[in-house]
Amino acid sequence: MEETETVREITNKDDLPTSIIIRNVPKELFDDPSLKENFASMFTQISENVRIDFLKGFQRVRVVFTEPEHATAAKLIVEHHKFNGLELKAFFANNIKMVRRAYQSEDGHLKLPPLEKQFLISPPSSPPVGWEQCHEMAPVVCNFDLMSRLAAYSVDDKYEVHGGDPSQPTIVVTPAGVVEPVAPITEAETEEEESQPPSAYGKVEIPHTPRPPKRELDSTG
Repeated sequence: MEETETVREITNKDDLPTSIIIRNVPKELFDDPSLKENFASMFTQISENVRIDFLKGFQRVRVVFTEPEHATAAKLIVEHHKFNGLELKAFFANNIKMVRRAYQSEDGHLKLPPLEKQFLISPPSSPPVGWEQCHEMAPVVCNFDLMSRLAAYSVDDKYEVHGGDPSQPTIVVTPAGVVEPVAPITEAETEEEESQPPSAYGKVEIPHTPRPPKRELDSTG
C-alpha cells in the first residue's frame, strides 16, 4: 500500500515535520551492526543530534531530527538512493504534540491526588500534621435504665414493637406458651396401628380429572 502525503497549511515553524520514515529497507539491516552503522552515517553527516529507530516489526526506519531543515535534507538524500541493492523510499512523519492535561505536572507526570483523597489509599499514608487519635468512650457494663425496662416486661404479656399506621401494619410480639410434653407411644398403640388396613393410614389415591368430550368438527369446515 502506497503512502500519500497530504497537503496542509503551515502557519508556524513548529508545525514543520522534524522526522522521516524510510521504507523498502533490506531485512538484513536490522540484524547486522555494520550495516546499521553504515546506514546511520548518511544522517549523522547532516546533524549529530539525530535519533534513528530501527523498527524491525514494521520493516521501516524512523529518523528523528531537532530541526525541520535537517529532516528535509535527509529526505532528499534518501529519495532514489539504493542501499544494499534496494531503492529506499521516504516520507515525512507528522509531529506528535503532547498536550499537558490538568492531572499532569509540568514534566508530563501524573500529579498526586488531593490531600483528602490520599487518606483512602491502601495501605494508608501518614496522617497530616496535628492529627490526633480520638479516644472512644469506655463500654457500659451495667445500664440500669435498660435493665429496668427489661424487668418491666412479663413473660406472659404481649409486646407491641410497632404501633402501625395507615401504610404499615402493627407488629406485636406474642410469647410462646408452655409446650406440654407428649406422652411416649406404648407398645399396645403400635400394635393397634399395624393391625389396621393400609387404606386407613396408607397412600390415598386421587382420582384423575376426566378428559372433556371431543368436539366433532363440522364437515363443511
